[in-house]
Amino acid sequence: MVDVRFLTDARMTMGEGPVWDVDRDRLHWIDIFHAMVHQCALDGGDPRSTKFPGRVIASLCLRKDGGAVVTSGNEIHLFDLDSGETEMIFDAGRGPGFGFNDGTVDRQGRFVTGMADMALAKAIESGQGDLTPSGSLYRVDTDLSVHTIGDPIGVTNGPCFDKEGTTFYCNDSVLRRIYAWDYDAATGEATDRRVVAQFEDGIVVPDGTTVDEQGCLWVAAYDGGEIRRYAPDGTLDQRVPVPVASPTSVAFAGPELDVLVVTSRGGTTAGGDNGRVLALHGLGVRGLPESKFG
Repeated sequence: MVDVRFLTDARMTMGEGPVWDVDRDRLHWIDIFHAMVHQCALDGGDPRSTKFPGRVIASLCLRKDGGAVVTSGNEIHLFDLDSGETEMIFDAGRGPGFGFNDGTVDRQGRFVTGMADMALAKAIESGQGDLTPSGSLYRVDTDLSVHTIGDPIGVTNGPCFDKEGTTFYCNDSVLRRIYAWDYDAATGEATDRRVVAQFEDGIVVPDGTTVDEQGCLWVAAYDGGEIRRYAPDGTLDQRVPVPVASPTSVAFAGPELDVLVVTSRGGTTAGGDNGRVLALHGLGVRGLPESKFG
């Protein structure tokens, strides 16, 4: 029996990017359109928030030496969660039709993130225009050098790695696909992309994703009101309903990494529990500790 609890009374405009800090037993997540990084204990205690100076914040990872790496628009920044100071380390220069959308850290401490191709999203919605993805995936090495990797993508969501760090997963939300690549741990190159699963149920799209210790993928089904668990071969193994219409991302948290935290879409007109941050207890599985940048 899954026990659904609310982490905080606050509602996010667009909650995203939950990350559990295994060293400090704290959860971090972002509110995209308020450009905020929030953090607290798993029971909701000791809450803190830091405002990012940009208009939006699209993804978050923690750094080994403190602070975070975040993305905003076409830019990647180092962000001090105590002072609020920021330092831009990369500008993709792709223009207003593109923007970074989600990110994670590989097992070697490199940040991997990718674009949202808004022209493709509009073309698919209207049925007109070029339907070829042209967003890029990027890898930020620990020396802060930035490299393109993998294949072009439409809307990057749910990047994550298996336990060994040799399989890279990433969703293309606009094409409703979960992809996997072979990932070279030594070089950080991603090759041999293949489709793991395809969402076929109307408006529901694969959003944030994480991997459990058994190698299965837990995927937030945006506009689907549930979390889905897929085996590595793409078999749909489990569906867990949640009391929000659009869960956006997931992360395993807690001392045993056995609590699944779920962020969700809210907004000024959100009703019910939409926009809340959930903690799912009793799933019977554990996650993997998330790596930090550096």
